[in-house]
Amino acid sequence: MTAPTLAGPPLRAWQREAFDAWTRADRSAVVEAVTGTGKTTLGIAAVADGVARGVDVLVVVPGIELLEQWHRAIRRTLPDVPVGRRGGGHSDNFEGKRILVSTVHSAISTSAPQPSGSALLVADEVHRYGAVTFSKLLTDRFPERIGLTATFERSDDGVERFLLPYFRTVVEGCSYERGHADGILAPVNVMLVAVPFDPIEAVEYQEYDELARKLRGDLIEKFGCAGEPFGEFMRDVQLLGGGDGADRSTWVARKYLHAFSKRRSLLAECRGKREVLRGLGVVLKETGRALAFSETRESSRAAAEVLLEEGVLAAPFTSDLSRSDRTRLLNEFKNGTLTALVAPKVLDEGVDVPEADVGIILASSKSRRQMIQRMGRIIRPKSDGRPASFLVMYAENSSEDPANGAHGTFLEQLTGIASQVVTVSAEDAPDLLREWMNSARSDDKVEPAAFGAPVVEQPAPSSASVEEVAAIAQRLIEEEVPEEALVAGTENAEISEILLNVGVKGSVDDFDTVLSCLSILEPRQVSVLVMRYGLGGQPPKRQAEIGARLGLSSSQVGRIERTAIAHLGDTVAGQLLSDVMARMESV
Repeated sequence: MTAPTLAGPPLRAWQREAFDAWTRADRSAVVEAVTGTGKTTLGIAAVADGVARGVDVLVVVPGIELLEQWHRAIRRTLPDVPVGRRGGGHSDNFEGKRILVSTVHSAISTSAPQPSGSALLVADEVHRYGAVTFSKLLTDRFPERIGLTATFERSDDGVERFLLPYFRTVVEGCSYERGHADGILAPVNVMLVAVPFDPIEAVEYQEYDELARKLRGDLIEKFGCAGEPFGEFMRDVQLLGGGDGADRSTWVARKYLHAFSKRRSLLAECRGKREVLRGLGVVLKETGRALAFSETRESSRAAAEVLLEEGVLAAPFTSDLSRSDRTRLLNEFKNGTLTALVAPKVLDEGVDVPEADVGIILASSKSRRQMIQRMGRIIRPKSDGRPASFLVMYAENSSEDPANGAHGTFLEQLTGIASQVVTVSAEDAPDLLREWMNSARSDDKVEPAAFGAPVVEQPAPSSASVEEVAAIAQRLIEEEVPEEALVAGTENAEISEILLNVGVKGSVDDFDTVLSCLSILEPRQVSVLVMRYGLGGQPPKRQAEIGARLGLSSSQVGRIERTAIAHLGDTVAGQLLSDVMARMESV
């Protein structure tokens, strides 16, 4: 079997091989290929193959941005084939359409349209669908199926429980080694920048770190929590934390979760990291585009503000931005008016980000998948053959420190493919980055654009001046997010919706699960969420009412709420809450 003929240059070698492996597996497999190597194009080849054989095709994606990206890419590649959309305000079905691109939420709804006969399922970011709620997508209605992912893994048992039994086969599509060998990915330089805590931070970190380590040992040895993997340990701890407050295991679990949260915040908000970023500003002003990856929305805004103060035109790129602001920022970043974006995990999956020259990791990744996604944003080939440059900041004498094993940061995913890895002090980092950025290698050969490359829509030329873009960036740093933004248009909208549904119509078991999830939060965050979503037996309250009770302003309540929701979404608590929603929908 050979790959179908598509508009544009031919598929890359790895894409042809993966396509053939998929067809040999009876068109039922997951293809794993690192970010930036062209998974979408392989998926479109499978779509074209299905259409050519008279099979209807459902393409399922996690969110609205990917919905639009896939729709544009399919129409560009298969211009004569009718393709519809479902989700994000679109309500197409298979009537008159051979291909339907849908968000997963729309695809699993009771009103989701079904193909009339045998059909092909293309599941983008397939690891997402190992959640109990989303696994409803995996039905026998699709005898042909292909899953696409950069990393086929989850912190729970969703791969083994749902995904592998359904897709049956895993095809290795393109690893970093293959990408480098084929000229798809740029060589990589990695700079590890040691950042000291200030004296107060150091004392606080040591206190919470020692407490968390001791309590982790107790939870494993005395109360039966799983030791590894860490995701299973945290799941066990959260379940214990939701028990009877008089029980010692519940008390220990809650105390551990509090210490863990405080330790995480100290690493994310380390003042020394912002000062290192300030020192890099003079270099970033002279070089190409940069992406900085932070841990939270608040730290993203703080980092963007530091760069702006140093004359770097930077903006935060967070999930609470409007779609128009997000599109505007990506366009200005692509055309070079905006030179730096600072983002938490919103850039990790599902957003077409223009090529960047420098990646700055302000908070070490807590998952292998997250690190691979971030790497893929930077290591696309450069026009002059120059290596991609990564700066990884780590707090000395912390869990981020490579000298301490950097457990759980998955730094080896990056250093394992690097041409060189250098550890430097904060003072030496700017000079080394300048040296790397000025060392263009014109003798290197860069693969010309091919159909197999990821498809990124070309934005319209910018009509904004530097001053106008700077004003937009400053507004995004300073503005408060409207209350309604939490329930619509954010990456954690599902968490907000679940809390609201439980508050209105949840069972006793639903309340118990939710309260166990909230145990990872700080007391004030719990108070805000309980009142905001009616989890205490009272109707949900507006932010102004909550502020009056707690002696806070509405904007302060909003910030506390956003931080708490984001924290829930970043941990396995998000999976437990999704299970609550699935249970409520099945009743």
